[in-house]
Amino acid sequence: MRLSSEQRDGFIAQCRTAGLSVTHQRLATFEAVLANCNRHPSAEIIYQTVRERYPTISFNTIYKNLEIFEELGIVVKVNPLYNEARYDVDVRPHHHLICRQCKKIIDVHDEELGQALPPVDAENGFKVENWTVQFTGLCADCQPAQATA
Repeated sequence: MRLSSEQRDGFIAQCRTAGLSVTHQRLATFEAVLANCNRHPSAEIIYQTVRERYPTISFNTIYKNLEIFEELGIVVKVNPLYNEARYDVDVRPHHHLICRQCKKIIDVHDEELGQALPPVDAENGFKVENWTVQFTGLCADCQPAQATA
């Protein structure tokens, strides 16, 4: 998937505003996240996608770029409490359904959930800065497999 001119210009503007140079590897990394956006791709999936165009790129380069993108608000890291972080280009506040079997992540845009208030700052001084709701269960594809197992 190639970036639209609007996506490309927006990405370049965000990088330049942050004082970050726009390299072919960064563009390819962002493009790979978008190409796999329905899967909430892991760094490994993004790496494999970028390697098709840039065979000498390192996993470390991909990972560092993803961390920078997260700091800039270009992507959101979704941690489904499994072994790997996944990345989401939808940076609007939203929540997730996570399949415990296949690890599929599905976005949930629900205004009522978005209006839920976080817990008041704990007595130990913890200050809540951000929160999401994650529902864990079985997706429609995995339910029949679970029933027959």
